[in-house]
Amino acid sequence: MGRRFYFAAELTILGTVKSKPMDYLNKIRKLFALEQDGIDGYSELEIQKLEEKINFVFPKTLRTYYQTLGANSNINYCYNRLLSPEDDVTLLDGYLPIYEENQAVVTWGIKTTDLSLDNPPVYANYDTAYDSDWELEKAHVSDFLLMMAIYNGTFGGLRYYANCLHTIPSTMVTAVESGWELIPELSVDNQKIFTRDYTDVISLSFDGNGVCQGAFVGTMDPQLFDNILEVLDVDWSYISFEDEDEDED
Repeated sequence: MGRRFYFAAELTILGTVKSKPMDYLNKIRKLFALEQDGIDGYSELEIQKLEEKINFVFPKTLRTYYQTLGANSNINYCYNRLLSPEDDVTLLDGYLPIYEENQAVVTWGIKTTDLSLDNPPVYANYDTAYDSDWELEKAHVSDFLLMMAIYNGTFGGLRYYANCLHTIPSTMVTAVESGWELIPELSVDNQKIFTRDYTDVISLSFDGNGVCQGAFVGTMDPQLFDNILEVLDVDWSYISFEDEDEDED
């Protein structure tokens, strides 16, 4: 009897310590300082019209995204672009394009044969004049949409952001690695993304030798932004404060 009580107490303690992890939608909401149950999506009619254009029904996860956050311009349209209901849609090589790089150099899509899956993989097409080459980008569309929200955030979607397009000293990379948490499901060898509980983000680019050759950062919190700039004390290629200075002038 005593052992059963002890085991139950362990469960109670564990239950108070562990909290339910945020899903990708609430991670995006938290990063962009949106209400956790906030809706900024497309209407059911708009989504149906888009599905009629492609003659397919969206996967469950992608459809939910369109309904909840798909219409938010800062998250989806400030740099790379989510497929919108107003776009003309053409299937490419058996893939449904869902996202386009800001200079149309890369298209991301889902295999039409995977559209019946709830949370299908996403592939990137680095198309050339001679070849159409699709490569796996993320194993789940939920991870891909979170990654795109972060990328767009560091290129203007977040209130405070900065980009550095040259070598970052290894000591500063180490400081980021120790002060921020790596997001493993979004990171690869040449691009590693870090966060502090989705209140800010730091994305570091690496060359083939493991040398950091770029940093892209963003947050909605000015104090957190100042902290990032203190840790990454580099010659920034662009910093959002510059726009504020121009507005004041």
